[in-house]
Amino acid sequence: MTHLRREVGSFFFFILISLLVTLSMSMVFRTIGAASRSLAQAMAPSAVIILGVMIYTGFAVPKTYMLGWAKWIYWINPLSYGFESLMVNEFHGRAFSCASFVPSGGIYSEVTGLQRVCSAIGSKAGFDYVSGVDYLRTAYEYDNANKWRYVSIAFTVFLDS
Repeated sequence: MTHLRREVGSFFFFILISLLVTLSMSMVFRTIGAASRSLAQAMAPSAVIILGVMIYTGFAVPKTYMLGWAKWIYWINPLSYGFESLMVNEFHGRAFSCASFVPSGGIYSEVTGLQRVCSAIGSKAGFDYVSGVDYLRTAYEYDNANKWRYVSIAFTVFLDS
């Protein structure tokens, strides 16, 4: 339904990251629960933490738009690393066709080649498509080299505890 990659490796990587994110967030909330005396005491900090975690994942507010004093939330957020891994998993090696170009309409309808550019983020002049890698690099500052970073962090934390 969401047109995710239909490849075995990408599917099982998605399952692995989903499992690790679930375990990580479960441990965060279990820690809050263990430090609290009652359910009511655990609900207040949990609500604040889940709000901060969701906002600073990198989707609602991309890393480039985060204010300097709040950027630390992104770096300690387990969801941000999982989100980056999933985005790189889906976008690496894909090309998305352009729906509209700049300039367009009127006298510009005959323009071709290097004289036009796709209106999407990460596009390059003269191409009728946007590379997934260029889109991630421009929009989110994500790199394919960080695909396995969350897995290595999660296994290090889980094995040390």
